[in-house]
Amino acid sequence: MSTTADSEILTREQVIQGLQTVFDPEIPVNVWDLGLIYDLQVQGNDVAIKMTLTAVGCPIGPQIASEIENKLQSFGAEKVAVEFVWSPPWSSARLTEDGKIALQSMGYPV
Repeated sequence: MSTTADSEILTREQVIQGLQTVFDPEIPVNVWDLGLIYDLQVQGNDVAIKMTLTAVGCPIGPQIASEIENKLQSFGAEKVAVEFVWSPPWSSARLTEDGKIALQSMGYPV
């Protein structure tokens, strides 16, 4: 796991690495490769994320947001803001190539 020292600035790549360790509990693929992250802003050691879930009204949103905050803080983030957005709705078209491969290996037709 990568971490930053107090004098180092958190990079976008480190944030993405952190997001790749947070998994949707219902679909065993990380939130980055599922395409749930719609916007990612890194300013110094502060991170702002706009994300969605695979279904509106999914009750695990607060759990995922809390896990993202904890993981990114372990990677050196100071403030982490996670905002849920619902437009555009999530679809399998947002999957990364790694996400598609992971779901296909589990038998999902994507």
